[in-house]
Amino acid sequence: MQGGDVKNYDFREDDHDYYTQPGMLFRRMTEEQQLVLFENTARNMGDSTLQIKHRHINNCYQADPDYGAGVAKALGIDLNDVDLTPTPRDSEEANDKANARGHKDLNVPTEPAMPETAKDLGPEGRDTNVEDPFYLVDPMNDPFLL
Repeated sequence: MQGGDVKNYDFREDDHDYYTQPGMLFRRMTEEQQLVLFENTARNMGDSTLQIKHRHINNCYQADPDYGAGVAKALGIDLNDVDLTPTPRDSEEANDKANARGHKDLNVPTEPAMPETAKDLGPEGRDTNVEDPFYLVDPMNDPFLL
């Protein structure tokens, strides 16, 4: 593919469920791990446009409504302001249409978020390490193994 537009994505009928597995993983996390996920996501989205932040909240919401709500809260965005219509990804046309949703109104730069729950944390952040990490080596004892 030399030069020109490079668009090479295989939209297959059997590969358009991007939400079930992340939702399962999210529900296996402890509340503290979910909080860390929300905080890290919000900080790492930096000054992304509002459109990108809304799209990400929507994707998280499709995986699990609490996941989307947590990311929205950490970003300081009211969940009621986000279009939570599911985004079909079973064709290139559907994908392009879903990605362009709110493009004109939301394609504006934003300020980086500082989640309210993380404002008083020290430079080390939260300690979510397990007391004995060796039990994670055995998949039969890993509580987070799907």
